[in-house]
Amino acid sequence: MYLDYFGLVERPFSIAPDPQYLYMSARHKEAMAHLTYGLSQGGCFIVLTGEVGTGKTTLCRNLLDDLPDDVEVALILNANINEQELLQTVCDELKIEYGEHDSQKRLLDQINTHLLKGFANKQQTVLIIDEAQLLKRDVLEQIRLLTNLETTKSKLLQIILIGQPELNDVLTRNDLRQLAQRVTARYHLGSLDRREIEDYVNFRLRVAGCRKPLFTKQALSQLHKSTDGIPRRINVLADHALLSAYSKTNVMVDAKCVKAAAKEVFIQTKKRAPRISKPLLYGALSLVVLCLNLGLWWFFSHGDEPVARAGVAAPSQLSQSQQSGPNKISQGDVQTAEQLIDNLNADQASSVTTIIKSDAIKPGTVVIADEPLDGAELFDQTAVAIEQSPARVFNYDAFSKLGQALDASADLTSRTAAFRALAAAWDVDLPAQLIQPACEILLTNGVDCLSVTTWAQLQRFNRPAILVLDQNNSLHRVIVFKLDANTAQVLVGQNVLNVSVAELRSRWTNNGITFWRPSEAGKQFLQQGDQSNGLPAVRERISRASQAAQLGFSLDVNGTLFDQALNEAVRTLQLKYALVSDGKIGSETYLLINEILAPEQTPTLRSRVE
Repeated sequence: MYLDYFGLVERPFSIAPDPQYLYMSARHKEAMAHLTYGLSQGGCFIVLTGEVGTGKTTLCRNLLDDLPDDVEVALILNANINEQELLQTVCDELKIEYGEHDSQKRLLDQINTHLLKGFANKQQTVLIIDEAQLLKRDVLEQIRLLTNLETTKSKLLQIILIGQPELNDVLTRNDLRQLAQRVTARYHLGSLDRREIEDYVNFRLRVAGCRKPLFTKQALSQLHKSTDGIPRRINVLADHALLSAYSKTNVMVDAKCVKAAAKEVFIQTKKRAPRISKPLLYGALSLVVLCLNLGLWWFFSHGDEPVARAGVAAPSQLSQSQQSGPNKISQGDVQTAEQLIDNLNADQASSVTTIIKSDAIKPGTVVIADEPLDGAELFDQTAVAIEQSPARVFNYDAFSKLGQALDASADLTSRTAAFRALAAAWDVDLPAQLIQPACEILLTNGVDCLSVTTWAQLQRFNRPAILVLDQNNSLHRVIVFKLDANTAQVLVGQNVLNVSVAELRSRWTNNGITFWRPSEAGKQFLQQGDQSNGLPAVRERISRASQAAQLGFSLDVNGTLFDQALNEAVRTLQLKYALVSDGKIGSETYLLINEILAPEQTPTLRSRVE
């Protein structure tokens, strides 16, 4: 359903054990090394354990693909069998003929004859048993007897047992100590850590044909938290998170999508409330009665003093300077943030003048005086009070012009409308009905899409961008096309608004997208030491950009090697324009070069080129 939307050729998070999608983490590499070593040493038993879904079966499939042609494999996937069925299954896998009523001895003799013929032809035989923790004690003993098939110099059969951690408990039983002593290689496959999850997710996306990351950093952290790093759980949750992002027309999967998907696919365990014993209950009730009596005594003995209510500063708490002068505060002028909103909604905004910030006032308190402010100034000053009390949820929609514009333009802030409006700035006319992904249509017109997930990234890209904003739990897309330190100009539907950067950032869901037009230098990521036939065009543009920025670099434009001179030129250019000065050429550097060399044809958020 979401494949075309995200530019995928197949589902990247299928739970099928496809070796093509095997991400070789450090643990998987160690496990593979143990398996390979065990086989090369001609040992009897190799044991691989791991939690459900850690990739044991996929690793086994990968091992089978890597085995040479002179290795014959018998693979048993159903371990819930008896001794007779075990021997019959081995014969089936090795293509050994046997009678339906053959005894175990007869089956064992036929297997031995087959193994001896293979040994004479320099052929190695391996028996792999998956879900081995299900094997019964008698079956395990029969497997041990299979390892007795040997010549004077080597074993004829090597056995790999793959199972859950319970397999280790089985092998430590005293009556199975003979089998445990024959284990020559053992490895426990653990889960992925937070860093490996990011690599794992992006690896599978690349295999599925995606050219860019689709999960935000916050989404990946939530993915790790919800799955404990178990690959199969990651696959299930990531698949549903992509579907959730698709249904919301998000450019990337955010933490909200992952949380919503987790509620759908994972069973939420409910913790039972602890039972309270009767003596403890009676003691708690006695304490409540005692506190109530003390409270009544204090009230009647201190009734004449002003009381500071929760979240409201009493006049006695204000400094002397705040109780005198032109903005004198009376006792009735102190209100909470919620009371301020109630007054505004009741058309009493004319009584609002300023919001006083003082250490004498408790966090979350808003103090009112005599002259009115406009909406923008009111928002900025109210935000100060909110920052003093992060736990308090403050509803500023009552006086926000942006909030009102979003509500009034709901049908004009869709994904298609936003893409069409921003594409027009790049002289591309998108159709009113998008049958294929907008970024694919833009690419055919020489315009590429870039995801924007942080405010710093938006500033470094310096291009008009589509931002996804939240308004009363509804998502709207606006275009920010001008930006300075405190104010942004945004297009909401067909209306242009000057918006406080503080409010814009507070509404932004960290989902956004911007456009750019790659030049003849292309968009290949390059760093020192790379060799590329496209480097002459890149060197030529870097040289011209350095000269335009008066940095004094003049590069050899014919070289196909990313050398030290090019690294220094790129690093100096990045440093001058406040990019990450790493000497590598990526999207941000390409954007900057276009801006320097073709400012008239490059829409920007602000002018940073002299």
